[in-house]
Amino acid sequence: MSPPPCASAGKKGELLRAWQQPQAHFPLRLPLKKPDPKQLLEQFPQAREWARQWQQQARCGDFSLEWESRNHRQLGRNEIPSAVVFETPEQALGFIRHRRQAERFSACFHALITDFPELHDWALAYPLAVLEHHDQWPRLRAVMHWLRDNPRPGIYLRQLDLPGVDTKFVEGHRKLLTQLLDRMLPEAAIDPGANQFERRYGFASKPATVRFRILDAAHTLHGLSDLQIPVHEFNGLNLAIETVLIVENDITALAFPPVADAIVIFGQGYGVDRLLAEAGWLQEKPVYYWGDIDTHGLAILNQLRSVLPHTRSLLMDAATLNTYQSLMGTEPKPTHHQLPNLTEAEQALYHALLNGDYGDQPRLEQERIPLSAVPKRFPHLL
Repeated sequence: MSPPPCASAGKKGELLRAWQQPQAHFPLRLPLKKPDPKQLLEQFPQAREWARQWQQQARCGDFSLEWESRNHRQLGRNEIPSAVVFETPEQALGFIRHRRQAERFSACFHALITDFPELHDWALAYPLAVLEHHDQWPRLRAVMHWLRDNPRPGIYLRQLDLPGVDTKFVEGHRKLLTQLLDRMLPEAAIDPGANQFERRYGFASKPATVRFRILDAAHTLHGLSDLQIPVHEFNGLNLAIETVLIVENDITALAFPPVADAIVIFGQGYGVDRLLAEAGWLQEKPVYYWGDIDTHGLAILNQLRSVLPHTRSLLMDAATLNTYQSLMGTEPKPTHHQLPNLTEAEQALYHALLNGDYGDQPRLEQERIPLSAVPKRFPHLL
């Protein structure tokens, strides 16, 4: 129960804040963790020594003590230290041995608000964050200055040319920089709807890509049949093919046999609608989607039809599920959303999956179905 020299270390953030605004925080009263009645009875000598040491430190130190009276049935009336009171930040920080840290915080605080006065309130609200990054502030401020002078620059982070600042430094401090930039940049320099750092502040980001295989050797591009290209380039292709297959499993897409006048697009789960939304040339082609027979597979099909409403499902029906029911597994977390873009038969299957007609949370993964099933059900494709 002896009073440790850092007894109020948990208040360090408050003390750092008070260092800058002493008039608002001092005198500062810090409650002590006092022995409870049981401890007082069972460890009375230690409790008495604990109180004596606090009293001795108060006599020699730069703080005063508050006391409270305790009436105990067996021990009678005793005076117990209840709080320490510091008149100034110097006294408190000296006592808990954090004066050097306070001086370091003060230097960081003043350098920051001198360059960016709008961060005054943030720095006082998060003094420990200011202190934690004390040796990184010159580089952080350099990034902030550059973005203030070059809003929404349109370059990759890799192209940011500042002394001591590289891509890893920015990536490692994204969360902190986001807090700071949101407060000091003008509204026009921020995209508040973007969570990704690059998009939020106007840096170039890695472009989304579409991977596809050309299944007909007559339509390869300079002999290339397996390509992965940026979305905007895919949108402008307008290949002279007649059928578009979108297959969710990558290995299935790689193993898909030759099909005349066709390509197979490697599906990317949720978000496939965003990838293909601007590919207007797909509106004129027959499109087939082949995914898992589970609630999420049907939800992705529903999503894809929001941009390609003529999409037909491939081997995602009750007949397929019944044929390969022995290969079913379990869907970990089914979705329960409304799926308005499904056909009547697909809606019936969706509700059968949710209602347990095929067991508890059934799932028939697409890669479990043999490729030989495609020509049996869709002979016009192969």
